[in-house]
Amino acid sequence: MTTEHGKIAKLSVDDISVPGTEVSVYQALYQRRMAWHFKDEEVPESALERMLEVAVWAPNHRLTEPWRFFVVSRAIPLRQTLGDQAYEVSMERRGDPKRAENTRRSILDAPVLIYVYCVPGANEEATQENYASVSCASHNISLAGVAEGLAVTWETGGATRHPNLNKTLGAEEGWTLVTMLSVGFPAESPAAFRTPVNNFLHWHK
Repeated sequence: MTTEHGKIAKLSVDDISVPGTEVSVYQALYQRRMAWHFKDEEVPESALERMLEVAVWAPNHRLTEPWRFFVVSRAIPLRQTLGDQAYEVSMERRGDPKRAENTRRSILDAPVLIYVYCVPGANEEATQENYASVSCASHNISLAGVAEGLAVTWETGGATRHPNLNKTLGAEEGWTLVTMLSVGFPAESPAAFRTPVNNFLHWHK
């Protein structure tokens, strides 16, 4: 949506229609899980739109809006290219054809892939702040995924390290990939464990 002067119109909270859900914030935080196996079921585009809409409400110092998203559906030629690139990187790093093929399959089989990029800031401090904001935006997507019954898996390994990835997706050369998110209905329920927070807590009262 743009204004009569051609500028992008900003949304306020009052402009937002909050989706109805029985999942509380705390439930989403505790129940969020990554999954490595997904059901062979398409993700509704409406769910993806809701998840991406909340992404841009992440904390963002100076309102630089540094996030950029590339959503890649499954049944398109681009997915094959991305899978081949992931295979190539895995072979260069590990030299294990079986492992490399598993990496390729993880790219090809995920119902939806979202590549999340960060735009650099005017200086190093601003760039670090931008990266933190984009990480928060990615987490927003993950939490919204819980409300949609979806698993969102973060990937920052070899599948995201091909030197031509930016060009393949259409990202500008100076942008930094923060994460690749695999999105789908989970075919597994992985257990998760955490050390209690008191082991890391220094509370000055």
